Amino acid sequence: MGYRLTMSQREILETLIKLYEKRGRLVKSREIAEETHRDEGTVRNIILSLKSLGLVESKTGPSGGYMPTLKAYEVLRGPMVQMYMKLKKHGKELDVAVSNIELLDVFNPEGGRALLKVYGDLSKINVGDYITIGPAPYTRIVIEGIVTHIDRRNNQLALSIKKIISVPRTPVGVVMTKGLVTLPPDITVKEAAKILISRGIHGAPVKDEEKGLLGMFTLRDAARALAEGAVDAKVEEYMSRPIVTVREDEDILRAMELMRERNVGRLVVLDLRGNPVGIVTKTDILRYIAGLRRP
Repeated sequence: MGYRLTMSQREILETLIKLYEKRGRLVKSREIAEETHRDEGTVRNIILSLKSLGLVESKTGPSGGYMPTLKAYEVLRGPMVQMYMKLKKHGKELDVAVSNIELLDVFNPEGGRALLKVYGDLSKINVGDYITIGPAPYTRIVIEGIVTHIDRRNNQLALSIKKIISVPRTPVGVVMTKGLVTLPPDITVKEAAKILISRGIHGAPVKDEEKGLLGMFTLRDAARALAEGAVDAKVEEYMSRPIVTVREDEDILRAMELMRERNVGRLVVLDLRGNPVGIVTKTDILRYIAGLRRP
């Protein structure tokens, strides 16, 4: 279906998406009116027309408001086709990529459905599995749902949608853990593991006073050393290198992309001068996203 929005419809829809991503909650018509300098009654009428096109959803009540649908992102930012997103099962990434998403029954009170065109090994996916797709490029959309049907011949999955969220545009510095804990390269694996456990963290960067950051040492590295009977070995022998960093002013979506590209669970955060000021993990980002959308 083609969409030819008027200038007013496009302005209101773009404003709704901007406010929704910025605030991480349903948006009031009053807020859109203030942002666009329009009469609230006029805004409501335009939103009503957008709802009829399936571009906006609403919820009544004190905490109610409006939110853009996935179709709204497609209309303004291009269709979600020819994309490449890894699929996760119960939070674990599989060797399966999603290239196309077709939404069905988005407004069904029982929950929407989606058809996914996928490529890869489907042997580890079963009906009833809880899967996650995204964030999608450009739209920043994450879809979660339960597999209801698998068409292995045509590489398609049918999904009962449980949640659609948009990753907020937030700097890494807002999400990171400050007060960076570092480890010297010449302490033993045993000593480093004690420090991590006592601080309640899973990993820390290894830093030399002269050479700077050398790598990342985690409890997984400690377990590997233990399995090899090398708990008295130096941390630098078991750390991961090179260390992966992200600037504090970069978007959390970029941090998520870096983690996926480099297959790591944490990044060292640098300030604008290149000094390490904190650390950000997948858990930090996921908790932040979930917290923004907690009722």
